[in-house]
Amino acid sequence: MKIIFLDIDGVLNSKSYYKTVERTKKDWNRFNPLAVEMIRRLIEEFDASIVISSTWRYGLVKELKNELIKSGLVKYLHKDWKTPQTYPSHRGEEINLWLDNHPEVIDYVIIDDDENILEEQKNWFIRTNIKEGMTEEHYYKVRQIFATE
Repeated sequence: MKIIFLDIDGVLNSKSYYKTVERTKKDWNRFNPLAVEMIRRLIEEFDASIVISSTWRYGLVKELKNELIKSGLVKYLHKDWKTPQTYPSHRGEEINLWLDNHPEVIDYVIIDDDENILEEQKNWFIRTNIKEGMTEEHYYKVRQIFATE
């Protein structure tokens, strides 16, 4: 089993994407459709599942659920779809806790705009940025990690 630990802000949305959408409409897409499509292609090519590591998993739960449904990504969520929350919050530790409970995972990537990860996770980390979000460059880096297994 392969897992994509997925952040939201700076990955599925970005400042450049927000400049292109009409945010006064009631039901505008908060996830960039191009980023969503890249994630979907990765999931389907490598038979991966999504685990949400974003703070949206506990701060914006209703919005997260709505956007996952609208984007179609909801069907790719792992049954244990979010990392646990630690205090103080540390993304890398939360991912390690999740992995400790899932020995069936053979490979993973972390896609995030924040480098709040552990040293031993750096080889599986794809850093995006809040300005651009996920790009084709990031897509190909994920492919490279998954293709080496």
